[in-house]
Amino acid sequence: MLPASRVQRSLSVVLLLLVIMLPASRAGHADEAWIDFRLLYQAAQIANQAYGVRSEILGDYPNADKAWVSTPGNAEVQYVYLYSKQRNAQVIAVRGTDNDVNWELDKDTRGVRDQRTGIVMHSGFKTAAEAIYRDVRPRLRKDTKIYLTGHSLGGAVAAILGIYLMNEQFDIAGIYTFGQPKFTNAEGARTYQGLPLLRVVYQNDVVATFPDETAGSKQHYAHIGPVVNLLQGPYYLYLDREQALRFSQGSLRRLFTRISVPDHKMKWYLQGLKDKLGNAVRVNPRDREKHIVRHKAGTGVETAPTKKQFNFNRH
Repeated sequence: MLPASRVQRSLSVVLLLLVIMLPASRAGHADEAWIDFRLLYQAAQIANQAYGVRSEILGDYPNADKAWVSTPGNAEVQYVYLYSKQRNAQVIAVRGTDNDVNWELDKDTRGVRDQRTGIVMHSGFKTAAEAIYRDVRPRLRKDTKIYLTGHSLGGAVAAILGIYLMNEQFDIAGIYTFGQPKFTNAEGARTYQGLPLLRVVYQNDVVATFPDETAGSKQHYAHIGPVVNLLQGPYYLYLDREQALRFSQGSLRRLFTRISVPDHKMKWYLQGLKDKLGNAVRVNPRDREKHIVRHKAGTGVETAPTKKQFNFNRH
């Protein structure tokens, strides 16, 4: 009989097969308030799994046509790649902040002009994305759709990877991020407004408001794409890409008294999405505060191993 942890991971394998069967294009477009919470819940399962140990992750996908777990370069950011010929799909899941090297990337908020895209990017997230891009790019198939997902830093890196690959004419079917920080400015957000990115933010997750400005305050960061704000029970708020862009500018400073570190945990993202599988109710922005529940630091089930002290998923 399998231990509970292995049973959970085996369920994630089944969920992955469901994910890559589902259409992603509708949920990724900013002009539609149609949200597939089953798809988002499954993507969150895979983003959470990216925090796992390499041997266990690979052991969960014995039937994948290709599968690997890699931590390329010096950024110490792990990613998982899975390919299914039968489903005609590739999945890339990027792990979030897990160690002090990742934390240094988070803190490197300099705005640098990216040579591949021409837009300003967060220097630390760009460094991590480039390391994974160099590693994964030669192995990808152009005739097969690609899904990307990630939590925290992993979400920002997944979005940047999506931009790089979209520019090379890869078929990006959907990018689903959880608690993703900002990685570009308003100009960059509008340049790539067609990116099939859907961000998910649980309640008042502090990391989704980071950072407001580049080092030296020369640039103001902003989010790309629409956002689903998960509230308690069946309730959620949706902002289209232009609303989300405007709201994201200066959000850390503006929301400082309301932001929450515990809200960043994958424990709550998974629960918040699960609560909406049977019945999801969209709320008006003015009613949002009625559906917020404050969590205390340290509450919930821990979902990732701690290698160093800077793992926001465990706070």
